[in-house]
Amino acid sequence: MKHLHKLCLMVLILVTSIFAIEKLYISEIKFIGNSLIQDHELQSIMKFQPPKLFLRSEFTPKKLNRAKISLESYYRSSGFINVEITEVYNNISKNYIDVIFYIKEGVQYKLEEINFYGNKLLTNNDLNKILNLTPNDNFNPSQIRKQVKALKRKYLTKGKIDVSIMDEINIQNNKVIIRVNIFEGTSYFINNIYVSGLNSVKEKYVLREILFESENLYNIDHIDESKTRIFDSGLFSSVDIINKFLDKENGKVDIEIKVREYKSSSIEANFSFTELSAYQENLKTTGLDAQARWVLGNIYNTTSNIEISGRIASSINFDIFLNKPLIERDISVIYRTPWTFYFRIPTQIKYFHNEESDEYEFKSDGLTYSLKFDNRNDTRYEFNSTFEIIQSNDSLYTEESVEPARWMNFIYLSNKIQRPLNPSGGHYLSFISTLYGTFLGGDRHFVKFEGEFRKYIKIGIDNVIALRAVIGYINNLEIDDDLPDVYKFQLGGQTSLRGWASADEFESKGSLMSDMINFEYRFPIKNKFGGELFIDAGRLYESFDAIRYKNLSWDYGIGITYQTALGPIRIDIGFPYGEISKSQIHASLLYMF
Repeated sequence: MKHLHKLCLMVLILVTSIFAIEKLYISEIKFIGNSLIQDHELQSIMKFQPPKLFLRSEFTPKKLNRAKISLESYYRSSGFINVEITEVYNNISKNYIDVIFYIKEGVQYKLEEINFYGNKLLTNNDLNKILNLTPNDNFNPSQIRKQVKALKRKYLTKGKIDVSIMDEINIQNNKVIIRVNIFEGTSYFINNIYVSGLNSVKEKYVLREILFESENLYNIDHIDESKTRIFDSGLFSSVDIINKFLDKENGKVDIEIKVREYKSSSIEANFSFTELSAYQENLKTTGLDAQARWVLGNIYNTTSNIEISGRIASSINFDIFLNKPLIERDISVIYRTPWTFYFRIPTQIKYFHNEESDEYEFKSDGLTYSLKFDNRNDTRYEFNSTFEIIQSNDSLYTEESVEPARWMNFIYLSNKIQRPLNPSGGHYLSFISTLYGTFLGGDRHFVKFEGEFRKYIKIGIDNVIALRAVIGYINNLEIDDDLPDVYKFQLGGQTSLRGWASADEFESKGSLMSDMINFEYRFPIKNKFGGELFIDAGRLYESFDAIRYKNLSWDYGIGITYQTALGPIRIDIGFPYGEISKSQIHASLLYMF
């Protein structure tokens, strides 16, 4: 075992060498015939790139054709509507290709003037702002079509249901004159509103979601947003809003809301790789997760539902051969409704029973009330208030066999990660502020702040640079009573500082403040195998004054991954900075972040 780290490192290097990828790469890209658009400008719009320090563009005929299409589209958007491009490629060695684009630019057309006819509701200045076209701009047909659609939608927000817009293009030499003919039509107001397709659901659950009412001026934005709100209620499998009857003489329109009901009850079972963390601990491990869920939808024909779920999970790492793995067992009953009294704020009430076991036993039962605000699919605000009873035979959790805990927290989460199991771009930002005890009651009284930021940058075709920064701060409101270690921040192990086996080896008691940075360079090897180079840095300290003199602890290392349908399996070897002989091997599931 003395030289185990050297043996594993040799195995990783050997696997990388054996599975070296034999692909074709771009050596040089040439443009011939272009005079008005420079090479660097053309290069910037293609995914093809000549070799750089850590970047090589893989070559395939399909990607070459896409590059040609991108060049043609760019030329046409710049006024060269008759451009012709021919692509040629030559092998210069076993793995490298030279690519040449022969370009006939043709005439560059310019917009000379734009004239409007028939507009009354909107002035010429209003129309110009919407179309966003000015004389001497490059003539861009696709942009004009797009802006004409935007102009029509503008009229539809102002009651002009039967508006008609036609553009005429007149070309003289290299000058383009655009004439926009507008027939505005009648301004329509909403008359009657009908709901069809209802069987058991009451009409009020549809009408409360709409943003318009009788006598309102017709507005397509309100129609579309209402359609989304009705569908998001969870009561219907399809929603459509149509204009039923147009009374041109009186400027009236009837609106029909057509829905199709469905029962959202379901029984599901899931098996997956997941992240696990013991009660209140900031460090996570990875493992296998099995979950069964029974959802009872449309309770009493309303938008509410009840979910009953059971879950069991086990950690997976090298420690399972030496110690008892972390086992989690959860049972929960959740009541959800998209409305809180008369406000469209989703509410959730959850009863939970959790059990954890490794070296010690831990149980908790509690009730959580939550308000959830979803700005968009990738952004969430959440407020939670929890009361729970903790039982444990481990003094890390409680000083008594049974201890009540009360806390509330605010969560902000923005998740814009592309391909979450194998991130290839985007970013992630979260902030959690939690108040324990004080006026809520309970035996612990402190405030906890946690923040995390992740960024993924795609390099070339399949290489990714991944960055993560994590900070934490605890303000203990009981000066004379130290917090149990389980509430404090920990570092060390497979999901934080990989140069150390675990938090116990790094600094077992934890601390009130922490910061950490992780850097990874991820790259493919062959087929489902991949590799990674990483650097981790972090520290624990007790006060803001310690920031100035507390040194960062560093580690670096190499890893290998294997892709499965559930996500990557990962083996890492970490070396504490300056102590290469004290390597640490980690086996885990999923990427560290």
